[in-house]
Amino acid sequence: MYDAPIVRKAVEVIKLIVKEHRPLGTTDIARSLALSKSTAFGILKSLEEQGILVKDPFSKKFSTGNALFELAKRIVRSTDLAVEARPCLARLVEAVDETVFLGVREGDAVTVVDVVEARKDLRISSQIGTRIDITAGVVGKIFLSTMDDGEIVELLSLKGLPRYTDKSIVDAGRYLEEVSRTRAQGYAVDLEEYLKGVTAVAALIYSGHFPIAAAWVVGFTSSMADEKLQRIISALKTTAQEISTRLSPFLSDKA
Repeated sequence: MYDAPIVRKAVEVIKLIVKEHRPLGTTDIARSLALSKSTAFGILKSLEEQGILVKDPFSKKFSTGNALFELAKRIVRSTDLAVEARPCLARLVEAVDETVFLGVREGDAVTVVDVVEARKDLRISSQIGTRIDITAGVVGKIFLSTMDDGEIVELLSLKGLPRYTDKSIVDAGRYLEEVSRTRAQGYAVDLEEYLKGVTAVAALIYSGHFPIAAAWVVGFTSSMADEKLQRIISALKTTAQEISTRLSPFLSDKA
């Protein structure tokens, strides 16, 4: 069997950063994988040049980049993802009586790939294929939580933070705090920041340790009191985990 040690080491570096789900420095990686610092640095530099990893200019630590995100998305096509997720999303709608969306990131936007509507008369809806800006509301917070702060600052410097409603967060520092909170708690909340009178909650869906999509619950604020909002958060996190688990054997069969 042909063996390419440097390729194997590069894969181990990627797997470590994905598994840890946090930025890691050269010394951390070298120690964890029993590599020399020079070898670790060379691998990290090459992966950074390919966009697989990104380095925070302040902490000098590495995290997953957009190129890796794009590769992961191609493994699970949107139609396959929607088919696998639909039973879980349908159960979630029955449990919370609000509309649920499924979306994937495509560049600087999030594309809706499935919608399961609540059965009540007054409900939120949208068409499959709708594109939402990456900085908008709950989808912005949840997808940007997969990036390091330096990368987010760079993105915001190019795109800015639009004021969708009078509750939109347009200050970059405060927005970073919100994204950090999202990253720590494992879900995002939008309290009328994108649409007036509308509240939303989102959670990520993973392939292994890598985020490939998000599910979010959307409803009128008047129907999502604090007690119900907490139930929705709990149910959504459980559903996101169920979908991630369903995708694991599915992806193995596709390999």
